[in-house]
Amino acid sequence: MAKIALSGATISQTSASNHINYTVNEIVGYTPEYCNGWDDDGYCNSWGGGNPIRQDVPYTTSATINGTIAATVTNVKIQGKSPIVVGDKTTETDTYSLPSGGKYVSGAHSSASGSVIVGNTKNVFVNGKLAVLSGGSVTTHAGTSSTVSGGLSTTVNIS
Repeated sequence: MAKIALSGATISQTSASNHINYTVNEIVGYTPEYCNGWDDDGYCNSWGGGNPIRQDVPYTTSATINGTIAATVTNVKIQGKSPIVVGDKTTETDTYSLPSGGKYVSGAHSSASGSVIVGNTKNVFVNGKLAVLSGGSVTTHAGTSSTVSGGLSTTVNIS
């Protein structure tokens, strides 16, 4: 028997590849060397230039996505909470780490939204929408797949 998901249910942690953009300041070349001193015979005896050229080089890294689901149904309560239905939105956060010298550019979210896309196969509806069970499918804000994993009813099962 599968348990019905309730408002505040969590989604399983997922990873989004190439989700965070960052840069690292790196040596990308050298200035040309040139002679800045000659001896009495006309040969170069002092070289200049050859200094490193640095610039910010772009990279990406993965982010770990966690989230919870907010119910839109307000007139039905199970254990004092609203049930989750297909189409309800998630509130998600990204966590990531950068290598030494890495500077964040873009991609991180502290409050992004995904969506519940699969509810149940037993045709159980709440207010005309499929009720969502443990293991229901979620598409995150980054387009990765996740499932409903926590925040389930202990009293209502669908089998």
